[in-house]
Amino acid sequence: MATMVTRLRGESQARWQAALQRAFAVGLEVYRLADTRELVVSSATQFDLLHRTDGERCTCEAARHGDPVCSHRAVARFVRGLLDPEPEPAAPAIAAMVPCRDCGGDGYQRIITGGRLADWWAAPCHACQSTGAVPGAEAPALAA
Repeated sequence: MATMVTRLRGESQARWQAALQRAFAVGLEVYRLADTRELVVSSATQFDLLHRTDGERCTCEAARHGDPVCSHRAVARFVRGLLDPEPEPAAPAIAAMVPCRDCGGDGYQRIITGGRLADWWAAPCHACQSTGAVPGAEAPALAA
């Protein structure tokens, strides 16, 4: 006996952004009906079809099959000012600084001359540019 599996898709900011980019790419057009102020959005696949949407509900196939995100709703949210075309970038990860292994953290390399430990001179460390520290493992991104 065959079992039918329905995959429920979730809603996320990334999916809304992808849907909006698809709407822009295919050139979906948005119209507001004069009498009801409802938004209708052109279909990407059927040129003589408009989908009624308020940004939450839509008459398209994806919405009828339970997908909470579609290009029609995304562009309607954009027109209403509820969705930015480019979200705020995440805070960059800050690299943790660790002591330089080449100079031991003091910024200078000891150059031994004459084969004796007593005969040495200090040269600026090229690995850390004489700072004594180098980037280590990346720290977790800061919460915005």
